[in-house]
Amino acid sequence: MKRTGQATGVIIKRATLPELFSLWSTYGVSWQWHNPFTTPPWLSSWWRHFAADNKLLILMVLEGTRPLGVAPLMVRHGIARFIGSIDLCDTGDFISAPGTRDSFFREILCFLEAEGVHCLKLERVRPDSLVYRGLIPAAREEGWRVSAVPKTASVETDLPGSWEQYIQRLTAKQRHEVRRKLRRAHEAGVRVQRIVRTVSETKAAMDSFVHLFRQSREDKKEFMTEAREGFFRTLAAQLAQFGMLSLHTFTVNDTPAAAVICVGIGKTTYLYNNGYDPRFRTISLGLVSKIETIRTSIEAGQTVYDFLGGTERYKFHLGGMEIPLIKCIIQRE
Repeated sequence: MKRTGQATGVIIKRATLPELFSLWSTYGVSWQWHNPFTTPPWLSSWWRHFAADNKLLILMVLEGTRPLGVAPLMVRHGIARFIGSIDLCDTGDFISAPGTRDSFFREILCFLEAEGVHCLKLERVRPDSLVYRGLIPAAREEGWRVSAVPKTASVETDLPGSWEQYIQRLTAKQRHEVRRKLRRAHEAGVRVQRIVRTVSETKAAMDSFVHLFRQSREDKKEFMTEAREGFFRTLAAQLAQFGMLSLHTFTVNDTPAAAVICVGIGKTTYLYNNGYDPRFRTISLGLVSKIETIRTSIEAGQTVYDFLGGTERYKFHLGGMEIPLIKCIIQRE
């Protein structure tokens, strides 16, 4: 179904996941589509395993026949949310062509209201997101009640052109600790076994990842339910298919010991999740494996390393800066 804005000529069209893939294929580079949690591989993987009684509501915004952007939403009990869940998707956002006008957001709000949606619960958006910079001001102007409250944070760091430049940018204490931990780990036999990027390698690598993830800590063992395991496996295969996966595997004296899932979009590496054998906790293998992914990212020419949600101390010790994540609730008065 389409609905046309009377004053703007903007058309709102319901889209399917295959249509979203098609848009991404065509406009992914030129649009503001930099958040991994808004990409079709991520959204389709989550929807496959956790759709439940949610109703898919992907809104494609067009001006005539020209796509302007997408709002990847789902609806349940009259409340619209991002496709996804905060336990598996750190942030959400809308996606648009550069230079999106206010009418983009106003027409989305108008469409949702006509569909009986009077509340949007959009948890964890970044301050530079389209939702925060565009939708919230438009909603206030249109008379919607808005709550936008920082609830948690993510951490990221810019990457220089070389590993040595990165090391030198740390404080003297941080630099000493990184070098000491790497030296001890390498002396103990830690090696990067391989970096899995292809679909054919994904299944075996994910077998190892899931095993190590569950071993890492008791809370991770509880977290990795059968449904979440299915999601992780589907996601890894989807990311590999589209060239976004870097699954780093590590050995200690040829024994599988750690695995780290990173996601690459453009010049940014996202640290998604990791697992390691707790027998190697004494050589800080969990931290060392993450440090090695930073080194690999620098060598690959990446310019940003995003640690994603959570403000664990190690992220700041590795040069990270805090980015607030905001919970947005938009309701019709």
